Amino acid sequence: MAIFETPDQLYSYISELFEEIATLPEAKEALKSVTLNVQFNYSVPDCQMTLTAANGEYTIARGACDDTSPDVELTMTGDVAYKFWTGELNVMGAITTREIGVIGSLGKVMRLAPLIKTAVRYNRERETGFNS
Repeated sequence: MAIFETPDQLYSYISELFEEIATLPEAKEALKSVTLNVQFNYSVPDCQMTLTAANGEYTIARGACDDTSPDVELTMTGDVAYKFWTGELNVMGAITTREIGVIGSLGKVMRLAPLIKTAVRYNRERETGFNS
């Protein structure tokens, strides 16, 4: 059975995580020099989300990039996304084995590494708190 049964569950999980980390100083610092559109294409459940980072802020929106084509597209299942955001996944290994598909410049998405690290660290603490 999949971790997320509906697109709404997956979207809620990721958008809540990003809403919570938006107030963290290290997330704000990580965004200062990033301008990037990343489209996440998920299966099981099928949905798309777009992370847009610019001017020190970011948004997570349902669906594909509206105004422009994404700088990077990442494709994965909902279960892989969960492992990604909880730090249970070796990301480079998942890219190599195509658990995560990448279209576009991997170098561009690496600009988000500090933000992703902050999100994963925060999410691990949050998940531990939920499971206590």
